[in-house]
Amino acid sequence: MKLDAEFYRLPYRFDAQRLVQEVESVPDSSWIEHPDRHRGNMALPLISLNGEDNNLFHGPMRITPHLQKLEYIQQVLASLGEVYGRSRLMQLAPGCEVPLHTDTNYHWYSRVRIHVPITTTPEVIFHCADKQVHMGAGECWIFDAWQQHRVTNDSDQTRVHLVFDTAGSSRFWDMVAASERPCDTDGAAQLEDRYVPYRPGARVQVMTEKYNATPVKSPGEVDGMINDLISDYEAAAGNDPAIIAEYNHQLRRFARDWRMLFSLFGYEPQGQEQYNGLIHASAAALEAFPGSLVTASNGQDVRSIFYHRVLDAALEPDRLAEFLPSAPVAAESRGEAPRRLGRNEPCHCGSGRKYKHCHG
Repeated sequence: MKLDAEFYRLPYRFDAQRLVQEVESVPDSSWIEHPDRHRGNMALPLISLNGEDNNLFHGPMRITPHLQKLEYIQQVLASLGEVYGRSRLMQLAPGCEVPLHTDTNYHWYSRVRIHVPITTTPEVIFHCADKQVHMGAGECWIFDAWQQHRVTNDSDQTRVHLVFDTAGSSRFWDMVAASERPCDTDGAAQLEDRYVPYRPGARVQVMTEKYNATPVKSPGEVDGMINDLISDYEAAAGNDPAIIAEYNHQLRRFARDWRMLFSLFGYEPQGQEQYNGLIHASAAALEAFPGSLVTASNGQDVRSIFYHRVLDAALEPDRLAEFLPSAPVAAESRGEAPRRLGRNEPCHCGSGRKYKHCHG
């Protein structure tokens, strides 16, 4: 999600010592490897699809057995009063890093990640665009994941953060607007910190996403994402006007044809072939076009953003049973792992390239 500043420190403080105790209670065997297999990056799922050990974004999110055992972490999550998607404890081993990247997929279009550092040292630095901060233990932070960002751990200790994703209510974003922006000269906090103590035995409610992705994206949502992207790359000074015109044509053509198909089929399974055909044809049309564009807001490749934000998310048949109870239940919703493309198989976007060279 695009933010107005690189970093915000939210007005919450937590009991870092108690958080450390709960992290230390987790068996080493419970931590799972980062989905991209970055060296030294491990995670413990706390809220996940069906409450299981996975790294998936979409579908009914539930508390995992790991989180059920972590009393204070539940209280931390409940204290903000928001609805959460995928949430985890994340380890970063000594001398390792979270590599430079930008979050451009559909999940991040409307969500932000909240960070609560648990074990950390001053040598752990969070970089976002041209700014950097150290997040102190027990503090509460968000950052602009739309910008390029990375994390470095140059200490001799393992860093652990509690991270939880949310779209945020109006109350949450009002709080953000009044929070400290440490990298801005005029970013002083307008709110006093609220300390959230550990309350032994206190029962709390942690709200989790149930509906976070539709089987077929609505024409209005597709229009909104595409218009936002067009406005972004039209504002980039170095983009070629002729290439801009071609991209405008292709993206708006996709939006209009998507609306036509949606008016015919909606969520009906009979429309899957036509929807897929349009997705593949649109990907192939952009792939065949020799020119490229970048966004003004973060300098990223427009074609890649369109693939990840719009085409990859436009059709999600695994979600069908959640919206049409009579529809067959997808493997993912039954708790089975969805089939993943092999790295040498053709990419699902229709580009003609191998998955490992495209969306892999």
